Amino acid sequence: MWCKLDINDIGKMVNRQLGNYWDIAPPSAKTSKSLQIALERLEKNYSKVKSDYFWHGDEPAFRIEHTVQYSIFLYLFSNQLYKDGFEEEAAFVYYLNKIMHSVDWFYAIDLPDNFCAEHPLGSILGRARYGNYFFVYQGVTVGGSFDQDGKESYPELGEYVIMYSDSKVIGSSKIGNHVILSANAYVKDTDIPDYSIVFGQSPNLVIRTGEKSRERVRKLIGDTWKI
Repeated sequence: MWCKLDINDIGKMVNRQLGNYWDIAPPSAKTSKSLQIALERLEKNYSKVKSDYFWHGDEPAFRIEHTVQYSIFLYLFSNQLYKDGFEEEAAFVYYLNKIMHSVDWFYAIDLPDNFCAEHPLGSILGRARYGNYFFVYQGVTVGGSFDQDGKESYPELGEYVIMYSDSKVIGSSKIGNHVILSANAYVKDTDIPDYSIVFGQSPNLVIRTGEKSRERVRKLIGDTWKI
């Protein structure tokens, strides 16, 4: 993967950024393996993104000045730190991402191998089951809800789901594969079939299917991912 910095410089940069906010010991040499794995995950992810911003010639590119790329990197680093048993360090990297990019992508959630975003300020990605090739825009929310018995339920999202600005998926919702949630759509405790375009708000959703919608979904997904 192309980047103007090597792995050591990237680690030093993250440490400086953490030090600007907190008087804490930076991630130690023990966490360098976590950083390496996070960068490998980043390369695997970006290799499927279609946008030219994510490429340098014929290889995936990590442009540290590209805020979306850097926010995804910080999520992956925090998540990898958590997976490797460094939860305190993960929490600070997650917090740093929140400060720098106004995203709430919790370190303990498992976003898919191929996940991307476009100007995702204000996005909240909570506990859910996320399918591969997931794409979000600004202000989206994925999270749980409580039923009358106080039981909390979380959504399940299939593959190739795109959430446009300010769309939301809440509670016991199952989103199928190849689904587009249009701007301001609000899905709560509702199942959405494959190849759908969703408008409106629960319980008065408009769910468009049929061949015309399928072709539109295929085009939007094809414009987003190298598939």
